[in-house]
Amino acid sequence: MFSLLIIIFPILLTDILNPVLMAGTVYTLGSKKPYINSFMILFGWFIIYFISGIILALGLEAITQFLANPRPIDFYIESVIAVLLIWLAIYMIRSQGGKRKSKDFGDTEVVTPGSAFGMGALINVVGLPFAIPYFAVLDQILKADFTWGPALTVLLIYNLLYILPFGVLVLIRRISGSKSEILFNKISEWMDKGSRVLMPVLLFGIAGVLLADAIMYFTTGKILL
Repeated sequence: MFSLLIIIFPILLTDILNPVLMAGTVYTLGSKKPYINSFMILFGWFIIYFISGIILALGLEAITQFLANPRPIDFYIESVIAVLLIWLAIYMIRSQGGKRKSKDFGDTEVVTPGSAFGMGALINVVGLPFAIPYFAVLDQILKADFTWGPALTVLLIYNLLYILPFGVLVLIRRISGSKSEILFNKISEWMDKGSRVLMPVLLFGIAGVLLADAIMYFTTGKILL
């Protein structure tokens, strides 16, 4: 088990680069109940990722066979998704017209523990199809041919290590109190500016790949992805 953890640790470092979850954590830390809300957003993310890992592991072989034998309808759906992503990217660019003041840390709308949990779960559900490193980790666990006990233990450790850096943000806020507001203001400003540029680019990029895949299938019968 220890040797497997060494193998998947570099994958963890790649998977952990989740700016959306970081933004969500900082957002909840600026709410009126920062600690319970930040805990709930991380717990919402954690429980969905862990359960999804179990479900995906159980169905990984079926998923692989499905991807190896695509149907035309799959590429029609893929094309529709690509168009919707392009529309969303254009909408985001247009909605940013003019100068928009970045929200300061603490300028958070009303957040409840329930909504924070839902936010964490939603972040996970939306990002799961693109969590390629997670699929790689599941593949490594399956290759190790563990019994259910050790396999679930490795998966649990992986998920706990994933949320550890985000938990550190909560700890910093707890220890430093109001003194940490300068740091979190900087993080909020960086995330806000970064999302305005990166999100449309990422959406256009993903849409482009999906459209290229569909076009290749309909013109040559081959697949890109």
